[in-house]
Amino acid sequence: MTRRVAGRGPWRGVLLSGLVFPGLGQWTSGHPWRALAFGGSSVVLLAAVVLRVMRETQRLMPEDPAAILDPALPFRLVVEIHRDNASFFSWATLAIVAIWLASMIDAWTLGRSGRA
Repeated sequence: MTRRVAGRGPWRGVLLSGLVFPGLGQWTSGHPWRALAFGGSSVVLLAAVVLRVMRETQRLMPEDPAAILDPALPFRLVVEIHRDNASFFSWATLAIVAIWLASMIDAWTLGRSGRA
């Protein structure tokens, strides 16, 4: 009698890579280098976005201590940071989405080929 292991189809890796984190489907299917490539590139891109936002926020913070208490300050900072860096944010978002989709497609092909 053959017993089927639950969740060993191609959808398991796709869901892990698509809903949790890119590369997780490759990791659970036994391909750590592929997982590192997808997960590492995602982390690097996300870190680049966070660092850009932090640097721009520090640059735009007012010198006057009273101005920091303004409740509208965060909204003005967001608008100005987005306006000044719209191209960077667009390319970073496009790259992260492309990595995410590539990870899902790779997990699907690994699951379908039986190499998982």
